[in-house]
Amino acid sequence: MKDQLFQFKDYGDAGILIEFSKVYTKDAWQKAHYLAHQIRARKIKGILGVIPTYSTLFINYDYLIIKRCEIYELIKEWLQSDIGKMADVPGRIFRIPVLFGSKWGPDLQYVSECLKLSEEQTIKQFCSSPLPIICVNRGPMFGSNFNNDVSRLETPRTRVPAGAITAAGSQVSIMTQESPGGWRILGQTPVKMNIDYNSDPPVPYKPGDMMEFFEIGEDEFIKYNGKTVSEMKVSE
Repeated sequence: MKDQLFQFKDYGDAGILIEFSKVYTKDAWQKAHYLAHQIRARKIKGILGVIPTYSTLFINYDYLIIKRCEIYELIKEWLQSDIGKMADVPGRIFRIPVLFGSKWGPDLQYVSECLKLSEEQTIKQFCSSPLPIICVNRGPMFGSNFNNDVSRLETPRTRVPAGAITAAGSQVSIMTQESPGGWRILGQTPVKMNIDYNSDPPVPYKPGDMMEFFEIGEDEFIKYNGKTVSEMKVSE
């Protein structure tokens, strides 16, 4: 089923994929996450779960309780009547300290040269405005304040430390645990991006939350070392 605003696709006998775009756009992301928030808040009987992504929304439902056509009409009604509220994805702000460059950010010089900026200008641009979390994957993932894309490493590193602030393409990410990776490392945060796999959700942040990065020196690193991301929340 197609519509001007979205494509409505069956995924098995109890799943629907609502597609707003083939690729990430801010508009598609806002629609997917706004609708996910609406569905969760209203606790619609028969809808078992929703998973918003960069540009789509997956809905798992019980077809014995709610019909596919009913979900379609709800989605269409919300998008048409609430189109002016798409940006109102509720979120909180976390302030994240970062030690940039040197051994903490071995790719800062390369990225600065690619952007045709000094290292100081690159840091200033990176921290120029809070970044909304687009999704949670290996850690919180964001768009970027850079004007140009950042190329990946030709050969990925076998070890990228937890807390590394990384960039590739038009995206930025914080590594939550040590792992291999091919993204450029700009710096390191001493803040623990705590994960509890026994909790639901396993992390205290979500898409729509904002993270505001600020530069610190080596002497300040120890001040924040051991603090958790929950302690860095500054607004609800």
